[in-house]
Amino acid sequence: MKLFKKVREVCIIGIGRYGSAIADQLLKDRENNVRVVLVDGDEKHLIPYKDEVEMIYVADCAEQKTLEALNVTDFDVVIVSASNNIEIVAALAEMGVKSIIARATSPRHAQVLRQIGVTSIVSPEEEAGKRTALIVANPNLTLYSKNMVELQDGFVSASIHIKNVDMFNKKISELGFRNKYNVSVTMINRNNMTYLPEGDFEILENDLLTFIGKTEDIVDALEFCANSKNNRNTKER
Repeated sequence: MKLFKKVREVCIIGIGRYGSAIADQLLKDRENNVRVVLVDGDEKHLIPYKDEVEMIYVADCAEQKTLEALNVTDFDVVIVSASNNIEIVAALAEMGVKSIIARATSPRHAQVLRQIGVTSIVSPEEEAGKRTALIVANPNLTLYSKNMVELQDGFVSASIHIKNVDMFNKKISELGFRNKYNVSVTMINRNNMTYLPEGDFEILENDLLTFIGKTEDIVDALEFCANSKNNRNTKER
């Protein structure tokens, strides 16, 4: 019997740079079973998506009657990407929306959103600041910063496509990432399929490996994955 994943209904309110980035990412992966509806007060922000998403609405969501007309309580997730979002979020919470994700522009803003009832809070500016500081403090991260995410207590998550020929057709246990670099392989993406690998998982060329570890250890592991020549020379010495 074939099992079907439930389609998740997502509404994004505010299609500026941040909102459009979310929409683009959701639309990029057509197999994620997400149906997207976009809402913005400016029609020009919505026009690029008119043939891409389930529905677009030109509306000012600061008024609760607008949200009621959109049937926002029917959505699995409502994302409020506009920065001036207090009134919108308050109305959504009052209406009983199941899951609200909102953008905060400061710690104080985040605190207010949390008190109102936001399920998840994101701070793009704060994350960008952390990423920049991370790169400045660790110059070797520049090459690998694109797919790096700061976690807690000095740990980061990073992904890289495997180019080192010394890794091809080797099992994770053979490569010894934990012992040599003090990092863990948490996920592998291959041909648009994602795996949670065990030690006997075999690495192939162009696999996308995701690691978790301390910043300096991650850099060493990524350099090994990216450059076989330098690593062979190191082994010979």
